[in-house]
Amino acid sequence: MARIRLILLVALLVPVPGNAAQIPGLTSRSVASPPAAVSSFVDPLGRETPHGAVMGFLGAAQDENYSLAAQYFQPSPGRRRVNVAEEQDLAAQLLAVINQKILASSLDALSRDPQGRLDDGLPADQELLSGLRDSAGIFAIELLRLDDDRGNKLWFISRKTLNSIPEVYDSLHFAGFERKLPPFFAKTRVLSMPLWQWVAILIAAPLAILIGWAFSLIPRCALRYYWKRRGSAAAPSHSLFHIGPATLLLSALVHYVFVFYIGASIVYRYYYRRAIWVFLAFAFYWMVVRVTREGAERIARRLTSSGRMAERSIVSLARRVLEVFIFITITLIVLSGLGVNVTAALAGLGIGGLAIGLGAQKTFENLLGGISILTDKALLIGDACRIGNQVGTVEDIGLRSTKLRTEDRTVVTIPNGTVATAVLENYRQRDKILFRQIVRLRYDLSSEHIRYVLDEIRSVLKQNSRVEDVSSRVRFLRFAEYAVEVEVYAYILVRDYLEFLDLQEQLLLSILDSIEKTGAAIAVPSQATLVASDAWIDPEKAKAAKAEISKSSDRGNSGGSVPT
Repeated sequence: MARIRLILLVALLVPVPGNAAQIPGLTSRSVASPPAAVSSFVDPLGRETPHGAVMGFLGAAQDENYSLAAQYFQPSPGRRRVNVAEEQDLAAQLLAVINQKILASSLDALSRDPQGRLDDGLPADQELLSGLRDSAGIFAIELLRLDDDRGNKLWFISRKTLNSIPEVYDSLHFAGFERKLPPFFAKTRVLSMPLWQWVAILIAAPLAILIGWAFSLIPRCALRYYWKRRGSAAAPSHSLFHIGPATLLLSALVHYVFVFYIGASIVYRYYYRRAIWVFLAFAFYWMVVRVTREGAERIARRLTSSGRMAERSIVSLARRVLEVFIFITITLIVLSGLGVNVTAALAGLGIGGLAIGLGAQKTFENLLGGISILTDKALLIGDACRIGNQVGTVEDIGLRSTKLRTEDRTVVTIPNGTVATAVLENYRQRDKILFRQIVRLRYDLSSEHIRYVLDEIRSVLKQNSRVEDVSSRVRFLRFAEYAVEVEVYAYILVRDYLEFLDLQEQLLLSILDSIEKTGAAIAVPSQATLVASDAWIDPEKAKAAKAEISKSSDRGNSGGSVPT
């Protein structure tokens, strides 16, 4: 289940085309974002928007096409001719300053609208790309919207910013460091980035993992010491050398800071930030899910030890719902960080959720059925029950279905919607178990003999302390076809069915002993043909009966003649 959610997260986090520039190094125009608003004029350098102007300059400078990069500078005032070499050097210096002074996240804050942001408190034709704070204050690049030679409104890097670049460049930490490196590492470029930076990034990866592991080792050792002092059996089972989500989370943060510190190209950091953002989402989701699962397991063990099975089932259900909620929340946060319009996504989710809800009524019915089962405590894990025509022991109550382990050791899965509406018989909730037997005695017993047998059976029930005395009874029930039937009815004061079977066996044997003690016998269904020469009726009683019948006939005839 967790792996499926992670795969879905990857699919959702694929950057939307047009939201970011292409990888630099191919063409200088590939990094320029298209204008957000429809315009009749399309600048080939992408200077219609502040974001397009900055990304276009970065792409050209990253390709070392400084003559093209200089075209993003504000034209000199008064149409004064500029020195081309100085402009190209200025473009190279500006790229180095941006790489160390500007965060990659600041690029996403630039407006993609031709008119720029109108709510930032700046003039309508001015934008600022803010960077880090230093001793001189917050470094920022000023963008101006000006008319070109043809009267088109375009965005340029202001001359005010360009005039301060040489001084800022001289203060950079790595400006002199690169001069000390061997020329092969400083001048060789791979994908428009110096080779020494690629080597530093690769070497930093295992070091970042080591640093992340060291920092995550501190809380793990503290937890192990805490559980050891308490003598708890629920201590973490992972070894100290285990690399978990916390280690990966810290390692990614350390490596990201290092990549920024060495002054790696902001264009690569722009895409690296997106990749690391997705990676951080994976690690954070993994860590949160692990924490929630371990917490839910600890709570479940405590509830199980105290016999509160309903609460344990609710905790299990709540954990699964919480994991889904966390997954959706992290996905929306990551999409927002990648520049996706989350408001539109939420609106789409609302419409899509309505459509899914209409098509998944059974799923929601099962979900609500599971919640009602757990809140009403109609079923708990471990209960022996009958659901419809299925009998078994409840093994799990999930979001969609309830699982029963039958006597044949098979697992029957029943949708929660069916469980909520079915006739449900829970054997765990009975406080006593009915003991009801029919004893068949032979017809050759006299009435006094039958009374004696009934008294002996009643004494067997009274002598057993597990038999409820108030409701127990032994009664001559009926004249059956082959025997005289006696009903033995009582409640056994036990809950467990196996214990009931043991007591029932003892009672049956005691009743059988009492019948044998009285000289009676259990009737066996059989048929027999009797041939006898003697009359079954006493002659004297027969003679008296005939006399009574004759008298009745005489009284009837004296009442008058019968009409013809």
